[in-house]
Amino acid sequence: MQASILNQVVFPELDTHKSLFETNHALNTASYFRARSAGQPQELSEAVSSPASLMARLMEKACSLLGTAALSLQKNDAESFQNATLHASQIILSLRCLLDTRSNKHLSADMFLTYTVIATSLRKAREEKDLEAIVTINRALDELRTAWHSVA
Repeated sequence: MQASILNQVVFPELDTHKSLFETNHALNTASYFRARSAGQPQELSEAVSSPASLMARLMEKACSLLGTAALSLQKNDAESFQNATLHASQIILSLRCLLDTRSNKHLSADMFLTYTVIATSLRKAREEKDLEAIVTINRALDELRTAWHSVA
C-alpha cells in the first residue's frame, strides 16, 4: 500500500508519502477464518494472536454489520438497519478512542482522521438511509480489514 486508506477511499486528492501499514512480517490468522467458515470452534487465544489480528476481526465485524445494514435497507427493515449501522459506528468510534497517539504520531493522526471520516460518513448515511454511501463505507472498512490482516 502506497497511500493511506483514507486517501485512497475517502479523499483521493490528498497525498501522503508514507504507507499506513508498512511492514514485512505477518502472523497467520487465516486458520481462524477457515475454521469459522467451516463451523469449527476455535479458542479465542488462537483466534486473536496479536492486537493487529483483533483489529482485523473488529473490521470484519463492522463490514458484516454494514452488509446486514445494506440488506435491511433493501428490504425496508428500518429497525435492523438502524441497529446494524449503530453497532458498526460504535466499533469505529471505539477503535478511534484506542489509538496510541504517543508512539507513532503520524500514523495515529492518519488513523484518527480515517476513523473520524468513516464515522461521520456512516452517521450521515444512517440518517439519510443512503445505500450507496453504506456500500462505499463498507468498501473503506474492507480495505482497512485487509490492511490489518496484512500486518497481523
